Amino acid sequence: MLFEKLVTIFEQLESISSGNDMRAILSEFFTQIEKKEISTTTYLILGKLGAEYESNVLGIAEQNVIKAISKAAGVSVKKVKEIAHKHGDIGLAAQELCKSKTQTLIPITKLTTNDLYGTLNKISTISGSGSNDTKTNLIVSLLQRTSSTGAKYICRITLGTLRLGVADMTVIDSLSIAFTGEKSNKKLIEHAYNLCPDVGLIAEIMATKGLKGLEKINVKVGRPIKMMLAQRVNDLEEIKKKIEGDLVIEGKYDGERIQAHKTKDGTINLFSRRLDNNTSQFPDLVDHLTSGIKAKEFILEGEILAIDQEGNHLPFQTLMQRRRKHNVQEYIKKIPVMLKVFDILYLDGKELMSAPLTDRVNAITKVVKESKNLKIAEKITSSKVEKVEEFFTQMLQEGYEGIIIKDPNGTYQAGTRGWNWIKWKKEYVEALTDTIDVVVIGGFYGKGRRSGVFGALLCAIYDTKKDQFVSFCKLGTGFTDDTLQKLHTTLVPLISKKKPARAKVQNEMIPDVWFTPELVVEISGAEITKSPFHTAGIALRFPRYLRTREKKAEQATTLDEVRKMQ
Repeated sequence: MLFEKLVTIFEQLESISSGNDMRAILSEFFTQIEKKEISTTTYLILGKLGAEYESNVLGIAEQNVIKAISKAAGVSVKKVKEIAHKHGDIGLAAQELCKSKTQTLIPITKLTTNDLYGTLNKISTISGSGSNDTKTNLIVSLLQRTSSTGAKYICRITLGTLRLGVADMTVIDSLSIAFTGEKSNKKLIEHAYNLCPDVGLIAEIMATKGLKGLEKINVKVGRPIKMMLAQRVNDLEEIKKKIEGDLVIEGKYDGERIQAHKTKDGTINLFSRRLDNNTSQFPDLVDHLTSGIKAKEFILEGEILAIDQEGNHLPFQTLMQRRRKHNVQEYIKKIPVMLKVFDILYLDGKELMSAPLTDRVNAITKVVKESKNLKIAEKITSSKVEKVEEFFTQMLQEGYEGIIIKDPNGTYQAGTRGWNWIKWKKEYVEALTDTIDVVVIGGFYGKGRRSGVFGALLCAIYDTKKDQFVSFCKLGTGFTDDTLQKLHTTLVPLISKKKPARAKVQNEMIPDVWFTPELVVEISGAEITKSPFHTAGIALRFPRYLRTREKKAEQATTLDEVRKMQ
């Protein structure tokens, strides 16, 4: 397929702000694509080179793209920078300048989507001496083979700034409409996606084999599974209405959740809640798992905690210092880590997700050899709420976040926030509300001491039924000067020239700047009240910033959850 056909779709998607219109455009487009091209085309629509967990990164600096535009358009680097600064977008600079290209460089063949995808993947593998020049020249060849509008999107894809408002769930909805005729089959597709979070592969199976093909998707060691989530209750007495009989009460830790995969060849990969591959950040943990898990092949979950030399837990902020590309070995010694194992999903050829929790816990005890750096999560079993309260108090005294109450007969529900797990945190008893994870969708310019940064943020919660981010509060407290500056730096690349398609905001809350819904922050507040100004229909009084979360936007607190907290 010629890339220009995809460019036409990009232009349509960029010009609209309706999620339903996006789904209509994509569903029709998916039926027109050749089946053998649908996976790569899907990745390009999302601005990716493959499944998110594969960590295919182009590694292209902005300067390389500027040089490529300069060569393709036959203008100076200085000129490209001036136009990019004027538009605030290198893509728009490419569109303006590539209207007139260097004639001697124009190739005969036009660019196809397969050519683009193949070249971008080639760029991602190039390294070593002279790699920057090689990458730049490959981008030049792409720019020369497309229109000026196509050049805009190539530059945005290359820099990871495509952001058309299309997310994985948008694509899943569109695939359901395209290949089953209705959106209601989304649940079946989403189930397969939770086991195999590769939208390109899901699209290919849907196009070639339909829903029947998705039924054959199974757990694959080395490919992350969407993590199960916990529900909330307003008081502990409510738990017995959700889980009958005995309860497994487990410590909830203030660390970083990971899913560890060991394949038959001994390779171990660590995936974050966002499905990022974090293995390179924790080579010491890989060693602990290699020596401490008596199994040839496994998928297990646990919480990474920073510890001191005596094994005492350190704050979450200390653990965050381990998120680095450089000086990893230095920080292994400076900030050692421990993994608290709490679930196992696959063991030596056997899938355990469909097994009851008690069986999975028994499997953990058989294969985990505990040490200073590898332990099984603390837990008790009881049917009495009083025991839940006692264990909760004990966990708080030991410096944990709270507890997770689990159904001993419950299965592991990938990607689902079900009643098999219920969380109970210290905020439940210390304030009127639990903390809430919100998505930043807009910003308001600061004044006075806050001039030069965003002084307040428009935040939303996630409406799962409509796949929308509905406004919930205006956040302006809890920030230090340093935090505001860091948030500003994080948010600037997310600035959107128009309201994101999935963001729903009333006129009274229109921000100075729109952001692509990506950044998730944790907040606290006084109480949840009805609101005529926020599209959630409710709002948080006196919201206060606590910290930034490593979550996808769709993993933020949902509208249904917040309603239950009222």
